[in-house]
Amino acid sequence: GIMGNLFARLGSGALPFLVPLLLQVALGYSPSQAGMSMLPLAAAGMFAKTVARWLIERLGYRTILTGNTLLLGILLASLALVDVQTPYWVLLVHLGLLGAVNSLQFTAMNTVTLIDLDDASAASGNSLLSVVAQLSLSLGVASAAALLGGFSEEVATGEVSSMLGAFQLTFLSVGVLAMFAAGIFLQLPAKEHRVAKA
Repeated sequence: GIMGNLFARLGSGALPFLVPLLLQVALGYSPSQAGMSMLPLAAAGMFAKTVARWLIERLGYRTILTGNTLLLGILLASLALVDVQTPYWVLLVHLGLLGAVNSLQFTAMNTVTLIDLDDASAASGNSLLSVVAQLSLSLGVASAAALLGGFSEEVATGEVSSMLGAFQLTFLSVGVLAMFAAGIFLQLPAKEHRVAKA
């Protein structure tokens, strides 16, 4: 659970950093437009919390985490298809899907990490999980910034055609990186359907 948390959150950590930058720098949105465009992420994330337990109880952690990790990576990578011609409503739907999938991912990862701990170990396990979560989110932002910086330099040399192209390559890279965590979640027991108490 801890290792899966670390790698899966690398992609998720990049999301709130990269998307507003994409909207403002590459697509020309105002700061207020970019901020409002992030609302579907939060709204869909809250909705996903209400169905997360039901899904885990029926499908199990391994199925949910493996499939959801791949879907999260695909959705992140597919942001590389966004350009100035993309209809605004399509972008909002895309961000809403990302919010729901991301929320389900966090809920399942957090509970599977703590589910086998007894009451005496739960507090220290929760503390370790919090540290890993913050570390991986920070690494996600740092990795995304490094990738974007590298691709942006290639814009100046002409190897990448535009700043939008630099963002597209960054999202593609982050999405592929996020999908690697699916291999870790495949190691989970196939029949585990218990859900830890919140």
